[in-house]
Amino acid sequence: MYRILGLIGVLFGFGMQFIDTTPPLLMVFSQAFQALILPAVAIPVFILINRKSLMNKYVAGSGMNIGLIAVMLFSLLTAYLAIVDFF
Repeated sequence: MYRILGLIGVLFGFGMQFIDTTPPLLMVFSQAFQALILPAVAIPVFILINRKSLMNKYVAGSGMNIGLIAVMLFSLLTAYLAIVDFF
C-alpha cells in the first residue's frame, strides 16, 4: 500500500512539471489542499477514540471530546476557507 501511495505521489509531482503555471501558485495550491486533509484525519480519530470496543477503559472523556470537536470545527472552517479562497 505504501509503495502505491508513494508511486502516486511521485507521479503527481512529475505531472506538476507539465502544468503551465508558476511555482508559487503550485505552493499555494498545495497549502490549500493540506487544509482539506485535516478533517479527513480528525473525524476518524474522534470516532475511533470514542469506540468502547476498541479503547476499553481508555475511552475519551468529556474534555478530550470537547477538544476534538473544537479541532473538527476548526478543520472544517479552514477547509471551507481554503476552497472558497482558491476559487
